[in-house]
Amino acid sequence: MDRRRARTREALLSAGRTLFSVRDVDGVSVDEIVAQADVAKGSFYNHFADKDVFAREIVSAVRRQAEQAVDMANEGIEDPAEQFARALCMFVRFAIEHPESARVLWRLHSGATMADAPINRGLRAIVERGIRTQRFKHVDVESGLLLVMGIVVIALRHVLEERLATPASSVATRMAAGMLRALGIAPAQAEKIARAAVGDLLSHSGT
Repeated sequence: MDRRRARTREALLSAGRTLFSVRDVDGVSVDEIVAQADVAKGSFYNHFADKDVFAREIVSAVRRQAEQAVDMANEGIEDPAEQFARALCMFVRFAIEHPESARVLWRLHSGATMADAPINRGLRAIVERGIRTQRFKHVDVESGLLLVMGIVVIALRHVLEERLATPASSVATRMAAGMLRALGIAPAQAEKIARAAVGDLLSHSGT
C-alpha cells in the first residue's frame, strides 16, 4: 500500500474511532466519517465495502490493542486466577489511558459473547485450564467465560464515567476479587490476588 493510500485509510479509521466512541454504528453516516477524516467520499469505498465492514475493522483493531496489553501483563503468569485478575486490571488501565478506544470497545462489542467465537479463543483457554486443574469451581466453560467478560466489560464502562465516586484502583480490586470468588476462589485468596494485580498494574496509572 502506497503512503498516500495508507494515510487516507488511517485518517478514515481515526475518524471512525472518534465518531463510534460517542455514537453507535447506525447513528453515524459515511458522510460524517469522510468529513471527519477530511477525505473524499469515494475514498471510503476504495478501502471498505460498507460501513459495517469498516466498524468491524475498527473494533477488531481496538480489541487487539487491548488484548496485546493483557498478553504483556500476563507474560510468565501461569495461574488462571491471576491471569484474569490482571486482565481486568489491564482493561481498566486501557479505559484510563485510551478512553476513546475503550468507548469504541464498549459500544461495538456486541456479537463477541459466544464461547466458541474465534475472538474469545484466549479467554476460553484460560477458563478451560482453570476448570481442568480445579482452580475454578462451580462453573462450566460457557458460564465462566460469560462471567469474566461481563465483569470486565462493566468495569471498563464504569471507569469511563467522568465522575467516579470511588477510585478506579478500588473498583478494580473489588471487581477482580468478586470475579475470582464467583469462579470458586476462596475469598481471602481472591482478595490477595486482586490486590496484588492492582498494585502491580494500576498503582502508576493515576488511579
